[in-house]
Amino acid sequence: VNNDELITRIKKFNPDIIFCIGWSSILKEKLINTPRLGVIGFHPAELPFNKGRHPLIWAILLGLKNTATTFFFINKGIDSGNIINQKKININNNDNAGTLYKKAINNLKIQLQLIVNTINRNSEIRSKSQKRKGNTWRKRSYLDGQINWNMDSKTIERLVKSLSRPYVGAHFIHKNKEYKVWKVKALKTNKYINIE
Repeated sequence: VNNDELITRIKKFNPDIIFCIGWSSILKEKLINTPRLGVIGFHPAELPFNKGRHPLIWAILLGLKNTATTFFFINKGIDSGNIINQKKININNNDNAGTLYKKAINNLKIQLQLIVNTINRNSEIRSKSQKRKGNTWRKRSYLDGQINWNMDSKTIERLVKSLSRPYVGAHFIHKNKEYKVWKVKALKTNKYINIE
């Protein structure tokens, strides 16, 4: 996305603004400075918290009760620019990656329309700086999606939910073969006591 040929093509359009949605590459200054009004990014987390990779997956896996969708001006940092619009999302016990993804997309549609309406009225896009530092989530690896059967049942349930479709699915290895797990339910029972 940052190559000179693409930036030259974009400049020919003389864009007022660029929206960057669902793109995981880091934009460089040359591209950020191309549109007159800037580049607006979208991140499905409550910035300044939970910057970085895989925000919907981490939100479920870590057992968060809510998150948000955020539009912000992209700058040199990662998810660190001024916030334009933020909308909360409640995460309930029945949510998985698919349902949370749909909630994020529904928010995105509403927020995007508000921003476009502001631009069409030739109004200034108002934003506020991220005054708190927040935190950054790391990129997940293949092993992060592997079920360790020593985990407690709630952790396994959250892991499976966090990686359900549209994502890659949780997995475990048995006799050198990988098995995908798409749905589980933690059950309370007194049948198994003091097992490792």
